[in-house]
Amino acid sequence: MSLICYLSNEVPEQPVLSPVSGCIFEKRLIVKYLHESSIDPVNGQPLTEEQLIDVKAIIIIVTLALLQCGMYETLGDDKLKSFPIDLSVYTRQIPVHGLVDPACSRTKNVYVCAGICPWSNTPNNERIACFFLPRKPNPDFVANNIYCTPDPDQCPSYNAWLKDDLPQTRQHIQRIPDNLMSNFTLNYSIPIDYSNQQFRTTDTWPANWTIESIEKYRKQVRARESYGSYNSKDIYPALDNYASLAIINKTCAVIGTENPWIEAALLEYNASSVTTIEYATIYSSAPRLYTITPMDFARKQNNAKERQLFDSVWSYSSIEHDGLGRYRDPLNPYGDFQTMIKITCILKPGGFLFLSVPLNTHDFIQFNLHRIYGPIRLPLLYRHFHVVEVLGSGMANRHGDSGTQPFVVLQNKIGCNSA
Repeated sequence: MSLICYLSNEVPEQPVLSPVSGCIFEKRLIVKYLHESSIDPVNGQPLTEEQLIDVKAIIIIVTLALLQCGMYETLGDDKLKSFPIDLSVYTRQIPVHGLVDPACSRTKNVYVCAGICPWSNTPNNERIACFFLPRKPNPDFVANNIYCTPDPDQCPSYNAWLKDDLPQTRQHIQRIPDNLMSNFTLNYSIPIDYSNQQFRTTDTWPANWTIESIEKYRKQVRARESYGSYNSKDIYPALDNYASLAIINKTCAVIGTENPWIEAALLEYNASSVTTIEYATIYSSAPRLYTITPMDFARKQNNAKERQLFDSVWSYSSIEHDGLGRYRDPLNPYGDFQTMIKITCILKPGGFLFLSVPLNTHDFIQFNLHRIYGPIRLPLLYRHFHVVEVLGSGMANRHGDSGTQPFVVLQNKIGCNSA
């Protein structure tokens, strides 16, 4: 059979699944591919760019030879290692205050590949008791059935940290490849528009965050001004209401940033440390403010002795771009979901995530700018989190409107055994 799933209708003897397209491959052919160039080992034809994206993802899985039981199998290569994963740690539904949200109706039987965290966020891989705040229901979330439990993820053994090993987008991709359309749109349930696009054509220059630049933002926080990359006041309710639980003397992380406005606010509210995880190289001379690229952070987190867990994670208008290629990131229909899994890896059980993405009563993809989250995709984004409250107006209602981005307060359920 051919290496690429849609060129053959044969049933593979040793099937493996691509987390990008959902295609089924023959494992022995992928292993053979590892020792050859970018040529299909069956028909000898070069692979297209879209096919390379798919094969690169499946190579990652086969290299680790993931099994559903949660064990990694050695393929005979000295580079491959064997170690266990307790999948139940990451898949168990934790009731919060005795309740589990009802099943989601909009995404039943839809293929989704978010994956798992490859390590435990608790000592000795043992779940712990967690304290969850009572939910403050948002009327828009209630009306649009956001509070629901999705079907199990289709990649129960995929290491979400491998997402960044996919090929970077080096040229402007103006349309989603046909073989990935169902994956991006969740079985064609989310409309797409291509009329407004951007692409980062040049490398990002290193940034220098000085004590003076951080102090400028801190003064604006003290004056309660609109400030930051979006000239917004959205962060103040989060700072005021959750300072003692998530900021003061706490370790905090910020994911995706261009200017240190969130970092400055957290320092002003006496965070013990703030770590920014950002693709661009950033140098910080400000006390208690540290910066690291995702690749270096992944290497650090893979070392149990260097691994760091945070009390709170903050992300404003970042995750909705993940996987669309606008910032040269790998084209990945599940990039946002896999990043959320990565957050469960670095956040303590019961820890707080303050997440801002565009909210709308109608799901939408403005390719390649951003995703807009509604009743279909939003519950999948929140899969492993307890939704505490929406710190803002709720959801926009006009099709394609991305202007409503309040912070939503979430708590990490991974690593908890009770609430």
